[in-house]
Amino acid sequence: MDELLWFIQNEDGGWGLHIEGHSTMFCTALNYVSLRLLGEEVDGGDGSMQKARAWILHRGGVTHIPSWGKLWLSVTLHS
Repeated sequence: MDELLWFIQNEDGGWGLHIEGHSTMFCTALNYVSLRLLGEEVDGGDGSMQKARAWILHRGGVTHIPSWGKLWLSVTLHS
């Protein structure tokens, strides 16, 4: 899983809609939550998870995700 984190994560710690896309709250939050659900540790991925969490928190947290992103998170976390 570490190789996947390194390959697609932007240098700022977030993820975009595609491999060359700029980081967005939607993609970063969903990728972070998905990786945690798959078993990645909070400090795993050679710092990738910490960078992603910092990216999210620096921009106000997942409350700033679009409404359809909140729907995806609620479905993911309650299934």
